[in-house]
Amino acid sequence: NHNLQRIFFLNVHHVVSLELLSSLDGLLWLQSGSKVGALFQQHQTTVSRNQKKCAQVFGITLFKYKKKWDTTGDQTLLQLERKVHQVARLQGKSRLRIEVNGCFDSSHFNPPPSGWIVGTTNNLSDPHGIQCLRQHIVDACLCHLNDIPAEAEDITFIPLNTNSDVSLVVLQQHANQERILDLANTLQQL
Repeated sequence: NHNLQRIFFLNVHHVVSLELLSSLDGLLWLQSGSKVGALFQQHQTTVSRNQKKCAQVFGITLFKYKKKWDTTGDQTLLQLERKVHQVARLQGKSRLRIEVNGCFDSSHFNPPPSGWIVGTTNNLSDPHGIQCLRQHIVDACLCHLNDIPAEAEDITFIPLNTNSDVSLVVLQQHANQERILDLANTLQQL
């Protein structure tokens, strides 16, 4: 399976554009078409059209259940595409994404750190940010220490300072990536 992923990364161009995938993933991340439109600078009807087209390309279904957007269907190809887009973001080809989930005063993120876009779902006790991180929808999230999941082998927590119970959470494989470390240094100075 790892060799198959490597072949996919090396030989296949993006299946969908950044705009299409950001509409779908933005809706799953932010849970609001208007928030997606504002963050990714797209009209709300464009967000709706793009997420439907993206879901169709990957053969998945986007649905809303109990006020939460989710997907169903085989997401193997979608996950591979997300990884390709995330590598491009980490290489500086587009802005990285951080879920702040109300952990910091929003004034700290206005303007956002250089090279990042900032979003929040305002679900402080919900593991939604960690789920989006694990699905390669976001590249980092802020998390209170008491919200750290028990099964955390695939993620790394970078403490921001000794006076805070908030950590920067990233996938373990990206913990030493230059743009992640730059963000951690920026946040530690707040």
